[in-house]
Amino acid sequence: MITFTLIVKLKFTLRIIGCTLLAVFTPTVLTAQTLPYGTARTPQTCPSMVEPKTGAPSVEQAKMYFLCDQEWESSVGKSLWLISDLTLEVAPNSRPANGTDLEYNTRHGGEHLSMNTKQPVYDIRGSFTRYICHQIKRLNPVGKNCTVSQYPNSTGICFRNTFGDWHCRMIGSSKQIGEHLPPPEN
Repeated sequence: MITFTLIVKLKFTLRIIGCTLLAVFTPTVLTAQTLPYGTARTPQTCPSMVEPKTGAPSVEQAKMYFLCDQEWESSVGKSLWLISDLTLEVAPNSRPANGTDLEYNTRHGGEHLSMNTKQPVYDIRGSFTRYICHQIKRLNPVGKNCTVSQYPNSTGICFRNTFGDWHCRMIGSSKQIGEHLPPPEN
């Protein structure tokens, strides 16, 4: 009877040790399975970019559309572009599109956005921090694989393309603040 009790206690103790070890080593395994840039963050995606049908996009919508246009992973250069610390304001009134607005008509990789110049545009302004992270390698260890730039006073527009999708783009002077860890997890 005593040996049976000892065996049950031993099995219970081994289960506790096994669960503890699993809990300790699980984050390491999950980290190893994240993107090769040292972060689990992935670029923002937008399931739909057609709202609102009329009027200006809300600040929340404009932020989401800005992130969808600015965050991406390059398969050619093996880099990840992410944004943090985004602040944004949307002008309450629209204005007609003009020739200078065409500078906002392309996004990463030179993709043409097909701006509908017959639709009104909404001016935006704000600030953000851009992280361009390269795959972690021997010459690019974690903590040295991301270039970080701040855009403190950026301006731009939110506009519709010929398919009715919204795009929000800002440009401005940037200040590189060095090589840092990947952006904070959101």
